[in-house]
Amino acid sequence: MEQFKNIFTDFATPYLQNAGKNEKPDLQLKFDHSFDVFENSCRICDSLPLSEELDETARIAALFHDTGRFPQYRKYRTFRDIDSCNHGTLGARTVLKHRLLNCLPRKQRNTVLGAIALHNRSSLPGFISDDLRLCTEVVRDSDKIDIIQVLIPHMTDVKPENEATLMGLTEKPGEITESILQEIRQGKQVSYVKMRCLNDFRLLLLSWAYDLNFEWSRKEMIKRGYVDTIMEQLPDTGQIHALYKPVMEQLNS
Repeated sequence: MEQFKNIFTDFATPYLQNAGKNEKPDLQLKFDHSFDVFENSCRICDSLPLSEELDETARIAALFHDTGRFPQYRKYRTFRDIDSCNHGTLGARTVLKHRLLNCLPRKQRNTVLGAIALHNRSSLPGFISDDLRLCTEVVRDSDKIDIIQVLIPHMTDVKPENEATLMGLTEKPGEITESILQEIRQGKQVSYVKMRCLNDFRLLLLSWAYDLNFEWSRKEMIKRGYVDTIMEQLPDTGQIHALYKPVMEQLNS
């Protein structure tokens, strides 16, 4: 895997070097996130009975999953897809444009490209191959587990420089969007486009418990204390407290 780590680093480094003083931390965050997601994918793959090729494909897809974030931020100065472009689709196009994975056999490369393009969808289409579905699910779980880790500190101590990371959402004490609360009550993954404040974002992170595909991911969300930490940051109301038990039951399933 060192070859692919070097390829990704060589691609991303110029974006970091050419970024302005206020922009570099946001891009560095995505660079570090890419390697952390890769590490999560390794743990998931180690827990599964995968062929050597599929194991490698899933790990490569995890490492390159956010390739599109770099050109996205350079052009739009935001990581919010709704205000810019679909970073998954852009990532697949960027890998192709720069021939980053031309060293892979075509079938394996196409699976990686598909996983990159699909990883940020609200749900996966039903017509994709089993290998593509598995790789994309590994990426999605690995991504979610690390995103929560990255975001919790930013949500705990909100500062102006966190704007890009928090997608421009602000703290509105006690406020929650009712449609988002309803979605998580129904055991659904909350939609990004409905978020209006940071409490909505916290509920979205909590709702990811219902979209984790592997036992390692569910256990890791518990192990890292994500649920308790997010609950502590949400309004102290009966409606919020009622979410805890079903979320924990889902993670322990």
